[in-house]
Amino acid sequence: MGTLMKVLFLHGWTSVPGGRKPTYLKQHGHEVLNPALPDDDFEAAVRIAQSDSDQQRPDVIVGSSRGGAVAMNIESGDTPLVLLCPAWKRWGTATIVKTETMILHSKQDDVIPFSESEELLRLSRLPHSALVEVGEDHRLADPEPLAKMLEACERVVSEFGLIEVAVYYLEMLSHSHRSLPAPREGLTVLYVQHPSVSYYRFLYDAVGRDYQWTRKLRCSEEKLASMIQHPKNELYVLHVDGSPAGYAELSRRQTDEIELVQFGLMPNFIGQGLGKWLLQWTMDRVWSYEPKRFWLHTCTMDHETALPLYQQAGFTLYDEQRVRQVGTVRN
Repeated sequence: MGTLMKVLFLHGWTSVPGGRKPTYLKQHGHEVLNPALPDDDFEAAVRIAQSDSDQQRPDVIVGSSRGGAVAMNIESGDTPLVLLCPAWKRWGTATIVKTETMILHSKQDDVIPFSESEELLRLSRLPHSALVEVGEDHRLADPEPLAKMLEACERVVSEFGLIEVAVYYLEMLSHSHRSLPAPREGLTVLYVQHPSVSYYRFLYDAVGRDYQWTRKLRCSEEKLASMIQHPKNELYVLHVDGSPAGYAELSRRQTDEIELVQFGLMPNFIGQGLGKWLLQWTMDRVWSYEPKRFWLHTCTMDHETALPLYQQAGFTLYDEQRVRQVGTVRN
């Protein structure tokens, strides 16, 4: 790989910075951040790792054993993870990992059973290729596992690497009062008062899979439930002849303003005028609350018609930012 990586390496319990694994990465020309993590205070270790992740913005985070548990328990956004024999059952509360993760483990590990990584793979719904069996012990410090660690880092950065994305922030300060006829018969919008996590994940994945919506799929069931079942969070699902076709999600948490949190259609229903109609339906619903502001954000990762759709509906652009996030550029 031609591009050098910035690696945040989180060492294991009773280990110290400067061990064989971070040194190996340095010897191959990569910048390695290797903070000292206290053995007797897991929460402090998480805080240190979180601070380094936030401030240094690494290309990949590598966590070894207890350091793997630390990596799982920080908010790392879209930064890919490489976990080495992660001790996730012994420390922390995280029980799943995000899509952008690879796990290396030895079946001969007598400290952390290989089966725990197999379980983590299942819980996280990762493909079998995300778990690499390598090495002859827990340390993974021999030549073969060291080379596999470097290969895994290069793979996740290449496959899930950060690209520049333009994020557009739009707002509407008054109702447009436009009228839009239904493009067809059989349209119904249902308010889902207490959505289950499984149903929400189905909608979120079906609508957002092609646009790399992954953040909420990585949330724990408890965290996601607290978000979508909040009394000020509203979920409206469009049905076409009884089948779900898309949804709009609103947040009324802030006084006098409403955010369009998620909006979109399932692939089979795009290009039929349903998006314009659902957006108008949503706008009418929002302004029935008489807010002072209705706002949203979209980005260049979303469908190419998203930005013009919102602008044609009456939203105005008030801010634009450039960020780096995991993704692949679509033609």
